[in-house]
Amino acid sequence: MTEEQAIQFLAEVRRPLLTLHKAILDHERAAYEKEFGPVTPAAFLQVLINGSGFRWITPLSTVIANVDETLDDKKATAVDRISAAEAVTILFSSALPENAFLPRYQPLLHSSPEILHEHGRVAQVLRTVEGK
Repeated sequence: MTEEQAIQFLAEVRRPLLTLHKAILDHERAAYEKEFGPVTPAAFLQVLINGSGFRWITPLSTVIANVDETLDDKKATAVDRISAAEAVTILFSSALPENAFLPRYQPLLHSSPEILHEHGRVAQVLRTVEGK
């Protein structure tokens, strides 16, 4: 992958990642509230940050923050941009056995049409970089 391809990929994958993240959070909040009752957005944010049951979402949040930082950083190098793009592809790859995100994420694709739909949008962008 070239630096130009990485920049284009990061720009194209950013919005789908954000909407996927929101769909996951909405799903997880509904499940949490079903079990524990309604919570305010601030209270749920604290649960997300401090609750061990939601740590599996952290890799996705980190990748999104890295995409944003890399796109915004005018001093980012080609290595920075390509690494950020690779981090996105790795997050959705089952090739790494230590991927903490996928074991909790993949079942959601079967239980939530919204998450499946947003995953499809991310996958469409991911396919543009396969083999580059």
